Amino acid sequence: MKTFEKIKSDTFYFNSCEGCEAKCCDGRFGSLFAQITLEDFEKVYEIFPILFIYGELNFLKPVILLTNGKSLCKYNKDFKCTIYEKRPSICKNYPLSAHLDNSIYIDKSCPALNSNNGLKIVEDGQIKNNFNNYDFHNYQEKYIKMHFYFDKFNKKNNLKPIIFLNNVQFYSFKNNLNDYYIELQIKSLKNIDTYYNI
Repeated sequence: MKTFEKIKSDTFYFNSCEGCEAKCCDGRFGSLFAQITLEDFEKVYEIFPILFIYGELNFLKPVILLTNGKSLCKYNKDFKCTIYEKRPSICKNYPLSAHLDNSIYIDKSCPALNSNNGLKIVEDGQIKNNFNNYDFHNYQEKYIKMHFYFDKFNKKNNLKPIIFLNNVQFYSFKNNLNDYYIELQIKSLKNIDTYYNI
């Protein structure tokens, strides 16, 4: 299972994905869905289903459904990503992850991580430029903006349950409500196929 921990003053190196069995892409190891922000919608709707879950305070959170919870991502063949150049930011960032507290977390279970060999991705708690991307900048602000954006549409009669996986209920909007992002979300439903065992 993934073990994300907050980066403090650590330094981390990343070797290579070669020879790895892609546990980061495997639903059996916790890769079921990933939260996204508004900036991600255009980049992922053609590839993954965008769905919604309810957060602890009953607010909507958009997520992409990465796996069926029982196997590797459907775009992973022979432990290699077949959409590598178009993969979502959650995959590009791994083993790093942005967080609502504006801190960066790292999955210490990643077998390519070590303390003294490979490409330096974090030095003294700071992400190196060659591994830094937009997701790590002002993540809290993007998250809050996304929360308030969808809060105005958060009515039960606007949503319908789509799929129930690993004890998580995922929802979709019933119609696009004349909204660009909801339209993209509905278009993304074409990506829900037999792989997800509906």
